[in-house]
Amino acid sequence: MKLFAKPWTFSATLHVLLVVMVVFPIVIISTMILQVYKRDLLQQTTERSLQTLHAVTYSAQQEISKIEYVTAAVGVDRDILSIATELHQADESNRYAYINAMERALSRYTYSMSSQLLAIHFFYKDGGVYSFQQNLSTDEQEVRAMEWYRRTLKQTDNVQFLGLQRMMLFGQTEPAGLSAAIAPSAFHTLSDVEMVCFTLNEEAFEKIFLQQPYDKSAFVIVTGEGQVIASSSNWDETSVSLARLEQIKSASEGHFIDKASETEMLVTYAAVGQTGWKVVHEIPYSELTANYNRIYKIVLLATFAVIAVFLLISFYLVKGLTRPIHVLVRKMSLVMEGDLNAKIGTSGIAEMATLGRTFNHMLDQIKLLIRQREEEEQMKRKAEFAALQSQINPHFLINTLNAIKLMALISKVDNIRNMTNALMRLVSSSFNRGGILTRFSDEIENLKHYLYIMEIRYGHKFEVEWQIDPQAESKYLLKLLLQPVLENSIVHGMAGKESQGKIVIAANVHEGSLYIVIADNGEGMTEEQLTQFRAKSSPHTFSGMGFANVHHRIQLHHGEDYGLTLAANEPEGTKVTMKIPLIFKNKDEESL
Repeated sequence: MKLFAKPWTFSATLHVLLVVMVVFPIVIISTMILQVYKRDLLQQTTERSLQTLHAVTYSAQQEISKIEYVTAAVGVDRDILSIATELHQADESNRYAYINAMERALSRYTYSMSSQLLAIHFFYKDGGVYSFQQNLSTDEQEVRAMEWYRRTLKQTDNVQFLGLQRMMLFGQTEPAGLSAAIAPSAFHTLSDVEMVCFTLNEEAFEKIFLQQPYDKSAFVIVTGEGQVIASSSNWDETSVSLARLEQIKSASEGHFIDKASETEMLVTYAAVGQTGWKVVHEIPYSELTANYNRIYKIVLLATFAVIAVFLLISFYLVKGLTRPIHVLVRKMSLVMEGDLNAKIGTSGIAEMATLGRTFNHMLDQIKLLIRQREEEEQMKRKAEFAALQSQINPHFLINTLNAIKLMALISKVDNIRNMTNALMRLVSSSFNRGGILTRFSDEIENLKHYLYIMEIRYGHKFEVEWQIDPQAESKYLLKLLLQPVLENSIVHGMAGKESQGKIVIAANVHEGSLYIVIADNGEGMTEEQLTQFRAKSSPHTFSGMGFANVHHRIQLHHGEDYGLTLAANEPEGTKVTMKIPLIFKNKDEESL
């Protein structure tokens, strides 16, 4: 897992992608093509083998049909049955004439199969047997007791192809031979023949295989019990195993790969009519896949050659692609160490050239920003020095007011002293450089000093009601936000009022915001005046800022969700609602 935990380089990632997205698919596709070719080769070979087997089974069925035809023809031929009966009844003096007549009669049917015919036996109803060509080596009564003999007697005039039977002839070394039998029906009343039995060799079936092209494949005809009827010259007798016979018996035709024998074989088989025989075709698997193996080697070598050439070309391209990136990484490392002159060349492919120009432009911009920052810092230091000098005049004004207050105190003129004290505190708060924020409780104190001065100025024409939520006093707000609003209430609301005026100053915390309301019962404002006050500031305020400037200051620092709302106060006057966010600490105080 450590291999995946560490980030890979770009070149390593490209190499892995090339292997995963190109090499693996080529190998997989080549393997799939070879497997499909191998499957098709097996299928085509199997189909050709089955076609060959169908031809062989047809030829074998034709030979069986010929044997059945000859057997039937002899079994129902009245002349032959009559001659056989007369031969059975004749004495030794004229027996020879009937034998010659029998040979002439049988030759008409057996001429086409003379090479494979071994013997024809006529079994008589009252006992005895006539043998044509070769005599029986088995006792007559034993033959009559055999199962096939009894079965044939039950189905008269029907040829019974007995297939491979135990050899019952003198002079034959083969353990078995082909047999067919027919029992003439009772309609042949003048005949003493009970059964006609033909015995033949397998020569006709072996000739079938001589017609097949000679190769390393082998053919064999076997019975259901595994007895071999005929086979090609290159057939291995040891290949007939019980396991293979069981597979062959399972269907009338089919194929399978036999891996049980020493040589792996493709085995196809097909049934020969209703005889229970199967024609088996064996093809060595090595011969079958010889061509496939050659193609497999060629495809394998071609695949490796293509992959090798592709990898060489791709590695060269990857190296050419990643070299500028490595150069860029080294230059960026120099920039991290502080070297802003570490520029890169703009040659190579278009994307890398564009990347190089962008990197060089970025370095130029960084150097430009650093110079601008240095100039700004220098200007800021100059501004701070100028601001320090500008404090001389406010300090002179405050010191003068303080001297007037002392003189009023010495002269025991309290109203002058108190008014001077309030003005001095208000001016001192206005020129205080402690930051842009002030605590709400301190702002209230400044308002009280301002109200003291305005009450003396206007002759106590109004009174002030305070409705301050204690939770709001500890919050912070921008300096000099309330004094311009209060001044508008006094100057524009109370100046022309003949009766006693009233100003309500309320503050509370609601839904995460601080709401401050300044309402008066003065002359009030029309809709046109409200629109005018929202649009521009009044030039007669203490601080030089009107409603619009206060509203703009709030939105500039806190966003458009905050600001002033002006409305008519009921029953008369103006109501100004200020919404500002809750500020719990003054960052400037924390920095101090």
